[in-house]
Amino acid sequence: MAGLAYNCVLPSPEMRQWNEIIKKHVLNGDAVQAMVTYVNVQEIGFHADNFTFPILLKAAGSWSSPCIGLALHGQTIKAGFSSHVFVQTALLNMYRSHSCVADACKVFEKMPVKDVVAWNSILDAYASTDQMDDALKVFNSMPLKDLSSFNIMISGYSSIGKTLSARSIFDNMAEKDIVSWNSMISAYIQGEDMERACDLFREMPAKNIITWNTMVKGFLQNQLYGTEVHIYAIDNGLASSPHVTTALIDMYAKCGSIQQGLQVFYKSQVKDIYCWNALISGLALHGHGYAALNIFNKMRKNHTRPDDITFIGLLSACSHSGLVQEGSQLFYSMQKEFGISPKIEHYGCMVDLLSRARHLDCALQLIKTMPFKPGEAILGALLSACIVHQDLEVGERVVKLVSSRGNYLSDGELMMFSNLYASCGQWEEANKWREMMNDTGIVKTAGFSVVEVNGKFHKFLAG
Repeated sequence: MAGLAYNCVLPSPEMRQWNEIIKKHVLNGDAVQAMVTYVNVQEIGFHADNFTFPILLKAAGSWSSPCIGLALHGQTIKAGFSSHVFVQTALLNMYRSHSCVADACKVFEKMPVKDVVAWNSILDAYASTDQMDDALKVFNSMPLKDLSSFNIMISGYSSIGKTLSARSIFDNMAEKDIVSWNSMISAYIQGEDMERACDLFREMPAKNIITWNTMVKGFLQNQLYGTEVHIYAIDNGLASSPHVTTALIDMYAKCGSIQQGLQVFYKSQVKDIYCWNALISGLALHGHGYAALNIFNKMRKNHTRPDDITFIGLLSACSHSGLVQEGSQLFYSMQKEFGISPKIEHYGCMVDLLSRARHLDCALQLIKTMPFKPGEAILGALLSACIVHQDLEVGERVVKLVSSRGNYLSDGELMMFSNLYASCGQWEEANKWREMMNDTGIVKTAGFSVVEVNGKFHKFLAG
């Protein structure tokens, strides 16, 4: 019976070699080349077998569209391999990757042999699309569950904010692996229940770098817990890792303790590009422009090559400190000296730098020369500066640029248009934009603040 279910066909020696080549492309993350090789194989007279299709379907799962997977599904039927259990499992995973839950269910229902891998795949199809009621039905129907089954449920409940349900699954596990603990800790952090996350971290029998980084990233607004995790890293020999150094610098900077972030950086014996970037970004966040530039110079002397993230941090530091000349030199040196093409984020930093320094016309000219279409954030930064500096001339040009995009105007854009004219005493025009906002039924998004009390975060709205 098992032999009939698997319907295994041994490939020819030539096809076995082609399968290995296709598999190598897939493992290297090159799905396109895997498909090209498959097409070439067909053109020279060889045909895919029950070993080829699972590899191809895995590649199709990483495609941006399910079209390739659908075509391969059709070929498995024509070639007579659609009933092979490995092919069916691969089809199930392919549809799951594209969130085609209904198609995944059809494949699952037709499978003559459903092992725990197949059950987990359909379980994950529901959980990854937040259909946890259906996921629970599948979970309760499973004839055999493994660690992955429980971990999928914990992660699924975590993604929709049902921490109590996730904890119930966690507590009912006969044994737990590192993924189980990390998933449950992440669930508490996502639910902003830092106290329980820290309690679970203390209970965890064996911790690794991934767990530690999860904790630090969760405590970006809570230095008390973050310091406790830092002490744990030192006591357990994790502090020498550049990943740990990066996470700590980021945590301390965002908690307002850039001095402690500097101490972590200088005490670290091994510094990679991420450590340098974290410190530069932290200094930028605190408005220490010259200090960020000084760290950049030390980074170059250390023979660490900067990347695009480095320059986002540097340009941001220059913007917050009003260093127009230094920022401009860095921006134009990216391509010329380091071979890094500026992205839209770098242009955004430059527009912010020029706008803050009241070079509004230069900022507008830079936007017009961008190789990208300016988004709401970039145009909004310039328009906000026009309001602050009461520059109606440039402001109206920005208004025309925003309005010409053809998209609907957001509440923020309409409010800034109104505020621009109000700041310049043009009350009639300001009222026109406010009335347009009211007539179209657009409601201004409420502002909010967050306060931490006893390890929990409470949001207060103002609308």
